[in-house]
Amino acid sequence: MTSHLRTTLFCLHCDRATEHVITYVADKLSTVACEECGTTLSVDRQKLAGRMAADAVERILTKPKRMTEEMRADLARFISSMPIRIVTKPYRLAKEVMDVVSGEGKQ
Repeated sequence: MTSHLRTTLFCLHCDRATEHVITYVADKLSTVACEECGTTLSVDRQKLAGRMAADAVERILTKPKRMTEEMRADLARFISSMPIRIVTKPYRLAKEVMDVVSGEGKQ
């Protein structure tokens, strides 16, 4: 199912607020088009997923450093938070992956 929403947004090409048409396909953002200049922005879910995967790899590689900084800043808080973080991390990671796959992730 395709649906359209008309709204006023700031257009970077027109350099002012203009009427835009936002198109959703199957309840997922597909395009945003300026009615004044015709500029259309499309959502490429494959590129988005690739960028999010690259971000996830970067976060994984920097995790040891970030944890060391947390530990040095407040050892007691770091130690007390570890049990819940260890239990919830797989769920949080799985949710993030599912959001990307279903198209509800960061855009």
